[in-house]
Amino acid sequence: MKIEAGDLIFVKGDCYASPFIRSFLKSNYTHVTIALDEKHICEVDLFTKMEVIQNPYTEFDLYRLKGDLSEQQKEELVSFIRKRCDSSRGYDWWRIVSLLLQKYFRQNIIIHSPERYISSEIIDKAYQHLGIDLVEQRVTGDVTPLDLISSPKLLLIDSISNQKNIHLSKEENINL
Repeated sequence: MKIEAGDLIFVKGDCYASPFIRSFLKSNYTHVTIALDEKHICEVDLFTKMEVIQNPYTEFDLYRLKGDLSEQQKEELVSFIRKRCDSSRGYDWWRIVSLLLQKYFRQNIIIHSPERYISSEIIDKAYQHLGIDLVEQRVTGDVTPLDLISSPKLLLIDSISNQKNIHLSKEENINL
């Protein structure tokens, strides 16, 4: 399966923070990133500023917008993300605090540091830039990977597993 610009890569991480993230999100996924082309992704890491890197992930689930993006939309999305990478000042820890307050204390407070992002936020904002609201019931950027994966606008395209050296398309997953 060819990865395309705008595809979302959901990762089941195993870093030291993964158990906390899994517990907080109530999901096996600990990270989401967006593809800029077949080999490059926009990465937002806990301790680095947002940047375009070669995709290092060997095990992930690949999701795509139902109906696909046009070539013009893909170019606009990539341009939007690259501009945000150029101006990025790091990870948005305040956004994480905001999401924690919302989840555990039912406080509808949005805290955000300008020019700082979390992974799901930049994805949501990039799609909003194209006029596509992936998570209509949430404020733009105020989303988690679980909100994104629950979007009815996304479709599971492939599951990549390096351990088994297999690729399972949605149809193959159903037949297992």
